[in-house]
Amino acid sequence: MESVQMELAPVGGLDTLLQEQLLDRRERLQIARSYDGRDTDLARLLNEVDAALMRFEQGSYGICEKCHEPIEPERLLADPLMRVCLGDLTDLQRRSLEDDLQLAADIQRGLLPRKLESHDTWKVDFVYEPAGIVSGDYCDFVYRDDALYFILGDVSGKGMAASLLMSNLHATFRSLIPLGLSIHDVMSRANHLLCESTPANQYATLVYGKLDRDGELEIVNAGHLPPVVIKNGVKGELSFAGLPLGMFCDTKFESTKVSLSHGDSVFLFTDGVTEALNADGAEYGLVRLFDALDGIDHRDPKLLIERCHGNVSEFRGLADRYDDLTMLAVAYL
Repeated sequence: MESVQMELAPVGGLDTLLQEQLLDRRERLQIARSYDGRDTDLARLLNEVDAALMRFEQGSYGICEKCHEPIEPERLLADPLMRVCLGDLTDLQRRSLEDDLQLAADIQRGLLPRKLESHDTWKVDFVYEPAGIVSGDYCDFVYRDDALYFILGDVSGKGMAASLLMSNLHATFRSLIPLGLSIHDVMSRANHLLCESTPANQYATLVYGKLDRDGELEIVNAGHLPPVVIKNGVKGELSFAGLPLGMFCDTKFESTKVSLSHGDSVFLFTDGVTEALNADGAEYGLVRLFDALDGIDHRDPKLLIERCHGNVSEFRGLADRYDDLTMLAVAYL
């Protein structure tokens, strides 16, 4: 196949992003071929990229070659060379995709934190429910240097692309926390890494907290739902939030500090909780969540999680679930 001319017609939105990805891959393939021009696989990939760029010129990029309907955007983001939609995969291709998705789900479950059996300073519990095979919700906690670090977030988008970004965040925070950096430095570095390694349309809302042995809680909220702090049985939202992680490379993140006493707790959740719908289309909402937090021992995160999770499930009933659901509770002892 002859090399495609690079004078491509202007496109917008997702097409622009995909076109830029293809041009970048073409450049990298050409550099690799300059070192080994006999590599047949490099030549094949270059031909496929050129063919995809030609489809941009012809106005047929992103259209299934079999049914002539648009290919799923999330699949194009994962593989810009995709030429057929899910409905037109062969049985063999579909089984291979299912195996890949199951493997991704197994890997993602392996990234979840191990629940702390017991500790003299705090207790932690969580629930993590993907709406599909894989999830874009992020939940983790790490005990280090007499402090508990906890993170809960929600990645933009759904499906495999969101789950890959969730795995990226997990690796990033797990690498940065042991460095002993301030909470602001961790967020700043994580934000830069996310900006530089993901497409512009992908970002994450996220809460990152540090709880010391003396009860000092420091939290950064990057565009996420406000954490709920329960002090002496009284519930209140830490209603501050900055920009999401990965939206702008030079974002500065502010933190807030709260002093916790014996038995106080912190409750975090993703929008799969408050935006859960029942069969009538009604939304669960924050009021029902606050009501569910009443009348139980706030020193026991397991009870908090079980009560709230059970309440959401009872409200939803047999209605379909369209979003991932994650809750995290931390009690200071």
